[in-house]
Order: sequence, then C-alpha cells, then structure tokens
Amino acid sequence: MVGLLVGLKYRSSFDLEISIEEIKQLALACAITISETVIQEASPNKVTYIGSGKLSEIAAYANAYDVVIFNEELTPLQMRNITDLIDVPVLDRTDLILRIFESRAATKEAKLQVRMARLNYELPRLAGAHSEIYSQQGGSGFRGAGEQQLELERRRIRKTLASVRRQLKEVKKDRQTQRKRRSTMKCIALVGYTNSGKSSLLNLFTSKKVESKDMLFATLQTATRKVMIKEREALMIDTVGFISQLPHFLIEAFKSTLEEVTQADLIVFVIDSSSDYIQTQINVTTQVLKELGVGETPILYVYNKCDLPTSEFLVPKDPHVFISVKDHLHLDDLEEAMARILYQDEERLHLLIPYEEGGLYQRLRQETTLIKERFAAEGIHLLIEAPAYYREQLKEYLIS
Repeated sequence: MVGLLVGLKYRSSFDLEISIEEIKQLALACAITISETVIQEASPNKVTYIGSGKLSEIAAYANAYDVVIFNEELTPLQMRNITDLIDVPVLDRTDLILRIFESRAATKEAKLQVRMARLNYELPRLAGAHSEIYSQQGGSGFRGAGEQQLELERRRIRKTLASVRRQLKEVKKDRQTQRKRRSTMKCIALVGYTNSGKSSLLNLFTSKKVESKDMLFATLQTATRKVMIKEREALMIDTVGFISQLPHFLIEAFKSTLEEVTQADLIVFVIDSSSDYIQTQINVTTQVLKELGVGETPILYVYNKCDLPTSEFLVPKDPHVFISVKDHLHLDDLEEAMARILYQDEERLHLLIPYEEGGLYQRLRQETTLIKERFAAEGIHLLIEAPAYYREQLKEYLIS
C-alpha cells in the first residue's frame, strides 16, 4: 500500500522531525509506504486539523493513494469532516498504532489489552462514524431512530469494555499468584524505547528466545525468562517498548503488564545510543516510568549499539554501561553492574542446621541463594548468600 502523510509544524521542528520519522516507521510496520509528506505550518484547526483550503487541495488528488495518514490523533469532529471530503481510507496516528498492536498481539492478555484500547478509542467517535443517521433524529425533544441507535452502540461498547476489564482482572490475579511463587528470586525488568534492543538483550541471557526484529513494536507480550547473573538464578522481564505520543489509554491498557516493572528489584533502562533523538527517547521512557509510579527501584542505564557512532552531545546517566548486543561487546561489564546492584545488600553466611529443623532448611533453600551444602553427623552445613537482616534471625545457627 502507498500512503500520503499529513502533518502540522507548530512546535519545534526537531519534535516534528522525530514524529514524522516515527510515523513513517509505524506505517511500514503496517505494510504502508509513505511516498509523499505534506507539512503545513499552522496550529491545529479544531474543525479540520489542517486548514480547510489545504484539506480541499489534498482531497483533489487523494485518490492517487491507498490511504491518507495524519501524524497526530484526530478528534471525532476532525475525523468526520476530513472523511467527508477524502474518499480514500483515513487513519490518524493512534489508529495506526492500534492496528500494529492488533496484528502483533499473540497472548490472551495482549489481545484483551488491545481490545480495551480499541474500544476506548472508538467510543467517542461513534457519532462521526455514523453521521448518516443524524438525519433520522427526531425533533421537539424526542429521540429519533438515529439517536437511539447511537445510544445502543455506546451501551454495547461499554458492556464489552466491562467484560474485558473483568477478564484482565482474572489474568492479573494469575500473574500475582505466579509472582508469589517466584518471590524469592531477584527480578530484572528491561524497559526502553521501542526498537532499542531489549528483546535482543534478553535473548543473550536465555536459551528460550523471544522474537526480535528491527521494527517498531516487534513484540507486545511481556516475556519472563530465568537467567543466570554471576552464577545466581534471577528473572529477567522484557516489557513492551514505548514511543512518543503514545496514546494515554494505551498506557492504561498495558498497565497490568507494566506492573511487573514496579515489582522489579532492578530496572535495566535500554537506550539506543546511536539514535539522533536519544534525549527525546530517554524523556519519553522516563515519563512512562513516572506514570507507573516507579520511584525507589534502582535503575541501570544501558547504552546499546555502542558499535555505531554516538552523538557528541551524549552525557550518560549514572550508573551506566555501554554495550553492543549485536557484537556482544562489554556484556561482562553489564552482568557485573547488574550483580553489584542486585546483591549489594547480601552477605555470605555459613550455617549449621540441625536435622530436626527441616522446615527451616527448606525455607532457606527457597528464600536464599544456596552456594554449597553438606550433610554431616552433627547437622546440615549450609553456605548461603542472603540479605543482611538474615544474620540476626539465624545467629544461633551461625558458624564463624
């Protein structure tokens, strides 16, 4: 498919450049090639987004394209007025992102989340989508057939939304149960801008691979894998990537998945150090983390793609490491940095557990990192690594 892209320049040209480049990549992810871009220097028109004269000009030759894409989310009124003039399909930025999400959602949870986002997008646009029934409305305060039909549609969507939310709550309960089962393991959450290399990084630490492509939103579902960090077992979670102008209701829809970030012991913030828009990408991800309520969790900044040229104005945030997933550069430094943060509050304890304390023995095996164990006549010798507060709890079993 060939598309025409329409945008407005009313903020800084740098922001527009980022936005235009991203929406072209989003279009490619939907198998749409942008062959022409129309930019108007003006603030958004409340009725038609772009000026009415420019809109009429575009409408005159829009039939030469398969689709016309607008760089921002259109209001229901803007969409209705634009589609009245343009005969080919019209998409806005949000609709384009939703189509990608719909095509990529593979798990039940991801499908439910995207379904909820789509319904929230469609609800305020019902009137515009059914403008032909306005003529059926009754006068003198009576509700006509058209108005009744719109209300029925709204009720249907609200009912479906309620059902989707209930199903997501059940999925959330299941995840919380799974989280309790693995609560003794350290958890690392990978976050970052879409296409920064998170999935590729996870694949380096596990034999069970996740999908990784050079494409925006290559994967939507959160992947959790067991990994080894300095010979200790931990969990690593790959989350959905972020993008500028990501609709708020999409963030809301994925909050249950992104909740994993708030429960993590360490956030690994993966950054594409070769991007021309690195600071904007950092700001977008930081803002989403703020919206999720991430506060005290330690963050390690991982500047990926260091094999490519980086901006001369790049000032890395601490603590940080530079790596290249593609060329396997400095991965030992990354593992060392993760271990240093994850296990900084732990110490090694040598214990002698009497055989009659079998319950304590099993609990320590589950809750701490077992280094070595030996069964002797006097009891079980355990060498463990555990948080410092365990020393006081286990002082009667300590061997100096």
